[in-house]
Amino acid sequence: MRRTDSLTDSQRQQLDRIPAACPDLATTRDLAYLAHEFSTIARERRGYDLTQWMARALDHGPPPIQGFASFLQNDWDAVVNGVTLHWSSGAVEGRVTRIKLIKRRSYGRASFGLLRTLVPARPP
Repeated sequence: MRRTDSLTDSQRQQLDRIPAACPDLATTRDLAYLAHEFSTIARERRGYDLTQWMARALDHGPPPIQGFASFLQNDWDAVVNGVTLHWSSGAVEGRVTRIKLIKRRSYGRASFGLLRTLVPARPP
């Protein structure tokens, strides 16, 4: 999963010889390459590259990547915005998840008053 520009020449040559010895490793290498490329697109917020990645993943990717890519097509606008825009609902989602955890933990044993005590009006 390391970037190829961080590999030495001998490491790069060895990495090129491995898929020839085992076809399953060639599929794994393709899977890792496409996963790494998607990770880079998301990390660097390059949503404009997502269309090209999607075409490559659907046409030439191994079945797990093809399944992931076709799943992304279900809500394409949200995916593109998610990897392009800097806004995130992560903080809100984290608070909601925390509240749900508190509710589940105290289900059947606690009152609403205790829930209000455990969930402050402002985040810590």
